[in-house]
This record gives sequence, structure tokens and C-alpha cells, in this order.
Amino acid sequence: MLVRRHPIEITQLLPKRIKESHKGTYGNVLLIAGSNKYTGAASLMTEAALRSGVGMVVIICTHLTAQVIRFRCPEAIVIEADEDNGVFHKAAIEKIKSTIEEYNFTAVGVGPGIGKIKNSSEFYNQLLSLLKPLHCPILFDADALAPSFQWVDQHGFPENRVVFTPHPKEFLRMVQKSEVQDINKDVLEASKQISQIIVYKTHSTIIGSYQGVWRSSTGNQSLATAGSGDVLAGMISGIMAQGVSAIDSAKLGVYLQGLSAELASESLGLRAVLARDLCDNISAAFLAMGETNG
Repeated sequence: MLVRRHPIEITQLLPKRIKESHKGTYGNVLLIAGSNKYTGAASLMTEAALRSGVGMVVIICTHLTAQVIRFRCPEAIVIEADEDNGVFHKAAIEKIKSTIEEYNFTAVGVGPGIGKIKNSSEFYNQLLSLLKPLHCPILFDADALAPSFQWVDQHGFPENRVVFTPHPKEFLRMVQKSEVQDINKDVLEASKQISQIIVYKTHSTIIGSYQGVWRSSTGNQSLATAGSGDVLAGMISGIMAQGVSAIDSAKLGVYLQGLSAELASESLGLRAVLARDLCDNISAAFLAMGETNG
């Protein structure tokens, strides 16, 4: 059985669960994700967000993605967007806009499975212009990373409100470099360049922010599997929606995902863990950290 002493600076970040509460107490997160090619990414993100403890998840996605999520995650509110050959069409911005006006979102997560959008610069220009005035933290992942990073770099964004979650290749595309010279230095410089948070996903994930570089002490080789990043994006988005700051949500999400991987690999080994197993072990990770009521 896994035994670990959890750092107080991490356990104290756990959102409180109080007796006299309702779903509105724990926030609402908007997810913008998925394409007909990558339906699973959006599904994993949605389930992970739900498992994080957020009160409500609303996801805007393509038709086939919606079918998968309605089956796997019936707790989520699923809204189908305009699409073109299985990916978001620029007209989807109107659906996103009307959804934002309808709900009081406390966090937004964008990217897993979203794929290559035609006229992506126009799409992300409209999307970021729509998200910038919101008073809530935002996460970008996968194919949304590079265009969003470049938009934030050019137009600016309220400081320390955005989390970018690239793996090594995505990081290079995001910062427009051919190679990483020094991981800690390069991630920290990119973070300072835009005054936001960068989660650099490897065997030992690091986070660059105004606080410097933070390295996770959880996780193992089982995280090297398709979909693990989608789970992390959902967890961080769901935690942010509960009122935890962007930087603290990134730290807690990374720590919990690593702990979920350790718990899953206890019974499944390092080779056979799937991203869905990480979702299945999120609850065990919360319990292992001593989650309490009140």
C-alpha cells in the first residue's frame, strides 16, 4: 500500500467541502474541447474536471464528441458547436459567447482534442478577446497552446490568470524554439515573458510562474500514456473553478495527478495504466491526502 507524507503547502490547497452547500458553492467550469478525431481527449478532460469536485461542468464540443461525453459523463452539460469537417468552425464563437452569457463560469479550460482549426488565428483572436474580460482563471492545452500563447504575448492578459500545459514538443511550438537549452530556465523565462503560469509536462513535471520554478514530487512512468495530459487539464480547470488561484490549482492538479498515477500503478503496474485509470484514482488521491469535511 502506498504510503506518502504529503507537504502541508500542498494539502492546504485542497478546496474545502462544507455541510451546508450546493453545486453552486463549488463553481462552474466551461470546457471548450474535442473534435471528431479526438473525442476521447475531451471526454477524459470532462470526467477529470467532474472528479475534481467542481459543482458543474459545461462542455462545448463537436457532434461526435458530444455523443461520447453524453455516454461516459452524463453529469456534464453538453453543448454542440458549429463545426467544419469535424473540428470547430469560427461560427462556434457565437455559441461560446451565448453560453458564457447564460452561465456564471468561475474557470475555463480550452484545448484537449480540439485539433487543427481552419483559420485558427481568427478563431483564437475572437476566443481570447471573448475570454479576456472574464474575471476567472483560464487553462490552455494541446493545439490551443501555441496560438493562445502568442495572442497573450502580443495583446496581454491579466497577470497570473492563465495556465498553459505543454509537453516538450508543444512547448517548443509555443515559444517558437527549435530546442530547450535548460528546462528550468527556459520555462521560467517563457512564464515571465507573458506573466502567466506554464506547466511543463515530463517525467517530473515543473511549473514556471512569478514564484519561480516548482517541481512535483509525485508521478511515475505510468503517466507516459495517451490522454494523461487531458486528465491533468481537466483536474486543473475543475480546481480553479472552485476558487483556487491559477498557480495553486496548477500545483495541486499536478500533485494529485501524479499521486493518482502512483495509486493506479500499485495494482496495474507501470505499463498497463491508462488515462481512464487516472480518472478512476482521483478520488483515492484526495482521500490519501487526508480530505476532510468542514
